[in-house]
Amino acid sequence: MTALLNNLQSVTVSQAYKSTFTTNSTVPKYQSVKCPIDVSFTDESQTQLAYFLRLLKQASLQSRWIMFIGDEAMIDKKLLISAGVDISKVLVLKNKKLLDDQALITKALISGNCSAVIAAGNITSFQTDAIRQASEQGQTLAFVINHATKHKVTLH
Repeated sequence: MTALLNNLQSVTVSQAYKSTFTTNSTVPKYQSVKCPIDVSFTDESQTQLAYFLRLLKQASLQSRWIMFIGDEAMIDKKLLISAGVDISKVLVLKNKKLLDDQALITKALISGNCSAVIAAGNITSFQTDAIRQASEQGQTLAFVINHATKHKVTLH
């Protein structure tokens, strides 16, 4: 599955989740996902949300940050806590320099200081070679939350 993911422009969060764990190990292999991960969830399909939260929980076990780029990308704090995400490792980057989200995610990914970087928008805007290379170099997962589906979820 890893070889298949290397040739894609983006993957769904369920594909990313399934590729991070091998049958021989319980340790996630984050390097296997080098392209942006599309996070689309609705009330009808909350499975994608569950996979996303599981990946964030695993990411929070690393000694690196989980960065949300802007308030639009941020997930409810109570939901993160209930999913087991270490909230003390979560940062929200406010864009005061008015850089586009693609430039911000690229900088955050390449730094290697984050285990996951999450932005909001249309996945096609993030399917660039620069983001893919930054994710690979920083060994960081890059998530893109679909605007259209995020607001359709009822959190319980």
